[in-house]
Amino acid sequence: MTEILKELGFSKRKCETCGNEFWSIPERSTCGDAPCDEYEFIGNPATEKGYDLFEIQKSFREFFEKNGHTQVSRYPVLAKRWRDDVFLVGASIYDFQPWVTSGLIEPPANPLVIAQPSIRLNDVDNVGRTGRHMTCFTMGAHHAFNSIDNKIYWKENTVKLCHDFIGSIGIDPAEITFIESWWEGGGNAGPCYEVCVRGVELATLVFMQYKILPNGDKEEIPIKTVDTGYGLERFAWISQGTPTAYDACFAPVIDKLKSITNIDVDENILAENAQIAGMMDIETFADIRSLREKVANKLSISIDELLKSAEPMEAIYVIADHTRCLAFMLADGIIPSNVKEGYLARLVLRRTIRFMKELEMKESLSYIMEIQLDFLSKFYPEIKDSQDHIMNIISLEEDRYAKTIDKGNRIVKRTIKNLKKQNKDLMPVETLIDLYDAHGMPPETVKEIAESIYDENEFKVNIPDNFFTLVANQHTGEEITSDSELKLDYPPTDLLFYDNFHISNFEAEILDIVKKNYNKNYNNEDNKENNQEDNQEDNQEDKKEDNSSNIDKKNQFSIILDQTAFYPEGGGQPSDIGYLTIKGKQVEVIHAEKVGDVVLHNVLVGEDIDYFKNELDIIGEKINGKINWDRRISLARNHTATHLIIAAAKKVLGNHIWQAGAQKGLKRSRLDLSHYKRITQNEIDKIEKIANDLVMDNIILDINWMNRDEAEKKYGFTLYQGGVVPGSVIRVINIPNVDVQACAGTHVPQTGEIGLIKINKTERVQDGVERIDFSAGLAAVESMQSNDEFLRDSSDIFKVTPKQLPKTCERFFTEWKSYKNELNKLKSEIANLKINSLEDNLEEFNGLRILKQVVDGDIKELQKISTDFTDNNKADIVIIGNNNGKIVGAASKIAIDKGITINEIIKESAAILGGGGGGRPTLAQGAGPKADKITEAVDFAIEIIKNI
Repeated sequence: MTEILKELGFSKRKCETCGNEFWSIPERSTCGDAPCDEYEFIGNPATEKGYDLFEIQKSFREFFEKNGHTQVSRYPVLAKRWRDDVFLVGASIYDFQPWVTSGLIEPPANPLVIAQPSIRLNDVDNVGRTGRHMTCFTMGAHHAFNSIDNKIYWKENTVKLCHDFIGSIGIDPAEITFIESWWEGGGNAGPCYEVCVRGVELATLVFMQYKILPNGDKEEIPIKTVDTGYGLERFAWISQGTPTAYDACFAPVIDKLKSITNIDVDENILAENAQIAGMMDIETFADIRSLREKVANKLSISIDELLKSAEPMEAIYVIADHTRCLAFMLADGIIPSNVKEGYLARLVLRRTIRFMKELEMKESLSYIMEIQLDFLSKFYPEIKDSQDHIMNIISLEEDRYAKTIDKGNRIVKRTIKNLKKQNKDLMPVETLIDLYDAHGMPPETVKEIAESIYDENEFKVNIPDNFFTLVANQHTGEEITSDSELKLDYPPTDLLFYDNFHISNFEAEILDIVKKNYNKNYNNEDNKENNQEDNQEDNQEDKKEDNSSNIDKKNQFSIILDQTAFYPEGGGQPSDIGYLTIKGKQVEVIHAEKVGDVVLHNVLVGEDIDYFKNELDIIGEKINGKINWDRRISLARNHTATHLIIAAAKKVLGNHIWQAGAQKGLKRSRLDLSHYKRITQNEIDKIEKIANDLVMDNIILDINWMNRDEAEKKYGFTLYQGGVVPGSVIRVINIPNVDVQACAGTHVPQTGEIGLIKINKTERVQDGVERIDFSAGLAAVESMQSNDEFLRDSSDIFKVTPKQLPKTCERFFTEWKSYKNELNKLKSEIANLKINSLEDNLEEFNGLRILKQVVDGDIKELQKISTDFTDNNKADIVIIGNNNGKIVGAASKIAIDKGITINEIIKESAAILGGGGGGRPTLAQGAGPKADKITEAVDFAIEIIKNI
């Protein structure tokens, strides 16, 4: 690697500021990166031609294509489509991990070039401030994947290509420095060069050649990857010499935002500020205020002058950056929510609204988003195609945010008051993060609320400068865990059901018997859905089919066979159950699971446990296996029906629909879909109709095993609707012109074998995820018959036909409401009469007029009587109860000022009734089962009052 640099005229030096070793052509004392070097290109572009972002992307791709690289289209920014360890694409290499970089599959091209939109939120607090940080940036990359048998290129060629590309756009090679460094990430490592020009890092050249072992040692990896990353926004910036990269990359958006806000900006201050903005990095400096002071001192101006020009423009830069990030997130299928990648989208969206508020913008986020989409749509057709979908989400999220703030105000006030009770005068950072995380309250809003309640000396809210970085870092990836209890060293189990769908009986050989300490009851959890009343009976039916609840774990063994027709649990599909016949003895298979490529048949031995203690006697024996076919066919129908419902939902709701989870059952199955609003009944009817049309089309399923790279090239990442599928060879279920997925589950050969599909209900699982509960086959018929029975029974009660039932129900409901209103009026009149009759029962104590009484009446009447006396100055304290064990207390302002806490008094009194109570200082209520002690409770309350 050093030889090529020497050939290109570079010499090795050491930076006098940071101490890093670097290479440059001319003699120089600093490495060329900020903060060792300030930005020297602002107002003095590094190239004669100024490139915008899309021109530099084109030049980048074309240069590497001319140098033997194949252009590859960008991947979605949602890495979860093909990875299960991260949510978002943070660099172009994410596109090829782990499958290509591990050698499991061939790359889409080798070598290749790509311009990949990438999202990193660990720098979110730097955005707008440093001039170079973005939440969403375009990583240009040329990758080469070197194996023992296929060496593409390595260090020398990588450096030469980088050098030549930079020169091809007009940057003088004498401007370039190559800083020697080391890279580690994702368990891999290798040497690297950071490539800088005039104070800004333009590219990083990583040579991924080691795996980091748990003990910290390094191990050579078989696929050595050239992992390069070129910041194309920075190339556009350095070629134009604008104050910031934002001005260079989305100037049309920024110009419109400046016009809308009409902010007063001193361009000279902005330009001077940008020259030394490389110092400002929240990752390194925890306090932005100290950095502001350094900048202001360097410019010989006051902090106020600096902030007047810098902060409004920083807010505009943030809005421009964040809306671009949202455009890619939403176009690529992320639905804002309160978990996972949806949480990150919502964080970016709400942070955008916060900066709009700082600028006092009257326009809606939807209006601003449309400006960004109009700009991006010229270069990204997929964003143009998704524009309506994006705008729908933005509008809904903006409304939700307003409601969140309204609701959150009360929570914040309560939190602050609780902290004050604990004698705290500063809100802990953890509490501030929790208020945002759990309740959506921005820290600035929390600070405003605190200042409206307390003076700053009484209670403070200090917002860390890296607040959103802290929040984002808690939500950037998934923790991958494995529940495999065993490491099994056996040949892969031959899965017979893939070759013959209809197989239910089979022969096999016992390879081994394993005694396991089970922590799990295999009681077919597939339909246990939040204990909803309307499917409890169906759950019980599924459990009857399984017969494995409350089994004796001591009598469980796992049998390993050379081949099997038992489907092992996976992909949301429960395992098959059935029997194995061994030497004439029949044992029940209660569950099958797959550990690696080996299927464990978990059997319940029963009274024959001694037989299995001598398992060596039966290893090598031939056995007969039989699965429960009714269960298998029911699960297969439901599994194929799941695919049809997804396809139908895409047609009705939009292409953004993605499977967020699924569980197949015998009577009912469920399918979770990513969607930004509730699914209407009209939409459900359409989905149901389309799905049943596809059943009646009797489409033959095309099921094949394919190399992963071949399948991805042919079908894209829609393959992974059901989640990431491991392995270099995957099973592809293609329902022609309908749906295609990588899926290991069992499916009927033709859609007509599903029978009827009936959607039973929908519900919201969480923000952004809608659940469809459905039945297929005979279970769907049973569901319809059950509904018909409810309809008949309801009609019989009203003595009308089913057709007349809706109008009859409406009439009865209207009459009931009318009677209820009349009843409430009568209760009010009765209460007034009681009030009049009670006015003579007042007693006076210590200057307070007190009423105590036990009367007939419900809790509403007791409340009305109590508040009538205190609100109308007829009494200061009212303690009143009824013979059903209810007690109510009310207090006037006079009583409260004398120390009467009626809520605490009622709470204590209700304890005599065997219950509890509470409420406000002016009105409280309690109740308990010991109704016969109501008089004692009322008297006790009065005694407390008299002793205060």
